Amino acid sequence: MVVQPDDRKNSRKKAGLIVGLVALVVAAAAIGAGTYAAFTDTETGPGGTQTAGTLDLEVGSGGTTSTLFTASNIAPGFSQDYTFTLKNAGTIAGTLSTAMTSTGGDGTCTEPERTAEGTTACNPNGNLQDQMQVTVVSSPVSSTPTAPASLASFAGAPLPGSGSLKIDGGQTVTYTLRFTLPNDNSTTAESNPNNKVQGDTVSLNSTFNLVQS
Repeated sequence: MVVQPDDRKNSRKKAGLIVGLVALVVAAAAIGAGTYAAFTDTETGPGGTQTAGTLDLEVGSGGTTSTLFTASNIAPGFSQDYTFTLKNAGTIAGTLSTAMTSTGGDGTCTEPERTAEGTTACNPNGNLQDQMQVTVVSSPVSSTPTAPASLASFAGAPLPGSGSLKIDGGQTVTYTLRFTLPNDNSTTAESNPNNKVQGDTVSLNSTFNLVQS
C-alpha cells in the first residue's frame, strides 16, 4: 500500500493532537492530585490565659456588718466610739463613695418632753437626731478628729475621703466614729432641752460604693 503525502500529513496531525491531549490530561491529573510541591513551614504561636479581676467591697469583718451603730436607753452625757472597716476583697483598685441618711421618730411623748418642746403634742419626727452629735475620730485620710456635728448634719454629708479614697485590691481601711448626747446643765427645770429627746428614736442608714479606679 502506498501512502500519499496528504495521508502522511494528516497522520502527523492526528498523532500530535493525541500527544497534546494526553499531556493535558496528565497535567490536569497532577494538579487535581496535588502532586506539585511548594515550600511550607508551620510553627506553634504563643498562647496565654486571660482572667478577669474582681472588685468586692466588704463592710466589717468578712462583710458581716449590717448595723453601723446601735444603742438603747441613752441619756444626756452618753458617749460611745464605734469602729468599722471597709475592705476591697477583690483584686482591682476602686474609689470609695459614701452616703448616709437618718430618720427620726417620737417613741413616747412624756409630760416633760411636751413641756420642753413647749407644745401639747410632741414632735412626731423626734429631736434626737438634732441633739445627738457625731465626730469622725479617725479615718483613712486623717487622724485628726472632725468637729462634732449633729447626727442629722453628719448623715447629710459624705464620710472623709468619699469620692477620692482609693482602696487597692486586698486593702482594708478603718473609720472610727464617736456618738455623744451632750448634757445641757443650764437648768434643772422640765424646760431643759435634754427633755426634748425623751423616748425619741433615730435610724441611721449608710451606703458604701466602690467603683473601679
